[in-house]
Amino acid sequence: MKPFQVLVAVVLAAFLAGCSPIARHPATGTVAGQAVDTTVDSEDAVRYLQDPACRPDEQADPYDRESLQLLSERRSVDFAAAWFAEALYRMPANGQAQDAFHDAVQAAAGPDDHRNWLLVFVPGYGYRRNPETGADFARPREILQERGYRTLLIQTDELGTVEENAGIVSERLRELAADESQVVMISTSKGGPEVALALGELLPAEESAHVRAWISVGGLLRGSPQADRALRWPRRWFARTVLWFKGLRPGIIENLSTPVRRPVFDRLRWPPHVLMVQYVGVPLSGQVGRKVRGRYRKMRHLGPNDGLTLLADELVPGGIVVTDVGLDHYYRDPDIDLKTIALVNIVLEELDP
Repeated sequence: MKPFQVLVAVVLAAFLAGCSPIARHPATGTVAGQAVDTTVDSEDAVRYLQDPACRPDEQADPYDRESLQLLSERRSVDFAAAWFAEALYRMPANGQAQDAFHDAVQAAAGPDDHRNWLLVFVPGYGYRRNPETGADFARPREILQERGYRTLLIQTDELGTVEENAGIVSERLRELAADESQVVMISTSKGGPEVALALGELLPAEESAHVRAWISVGGLLRGSPQADRALRWPRRWFARTVLWFKGLRPGIIENLSTPVRRPVFDRLRWPPHVLMVQYVGVPLSGQVGRKVRGRYRKMRHLGPNDGLTLLADELVPGGIVVTDVGLDHYYRDPDIDLKTIALVNIVLEELDP
């Protein structure tokens, strides 16, 4: 075998590592107030979904990634994911918000008295190059505008670092302060750590007084283990080469790695006037979409994840969590339009009852 062929074989072997089949046990039941009908990876997960009265009292912490990893090893990843959603739901503020969210989706009611609010969106990575991912919030903004909301998209550098874009977000918020007193920030994916850095460090509390809430949708708040994988040899060489050929910036891999992002997030201090809401997709193994299935499988040894980040790493201490069992990082759902309106509605009802 020629040297180049050996190198290709090594790279492929590295990328295919960890792709062992996932067990598929049919399961129906309810978790976190949501009906589930799918396949799961263990009999423990089947029993957890089907028999709420006999759910074990696990000593784990939904906010701690290591605790969820240990639970996954002891039970299974799907068991830990279902437990994560249920544990959060049992917290009174989360349960109330989640029930209100799902009630609003069923009612399909639109707003009629929140037009004094400005919804400011911070997009995800590559939102111009790949609008099909939804990272540009185009469809949600269109729907909300049709319902009478005012919206604004902050034009960040779609290929820029978190630090660069957090600076752009901070400056735009300073500009808005002159004319807007009721702003709700809405971010997705990589936009999450950008808003977090802006609100938690770059802007003094007095300069963010007009920001009343922040909704983080699938935020990569503490980075992505997928970036960590891509930094290891030989993946590092392969990933950087692919990005270079695509005209992208290879430095983004390290910028989104967990060793970089977690220490930054941990030092942030949140302004007390900002209501923080995390909308977290919680996929069980039978619900993961094709686009993220490979990445989800490669992260399973770390515990419950959405195909790009660990579920615990999406949470903000002191925030309100709304989970959506069955959705992965791309939030593909036939009801996503209604869910967009419902999520904004419950936040504004909390701020302006």
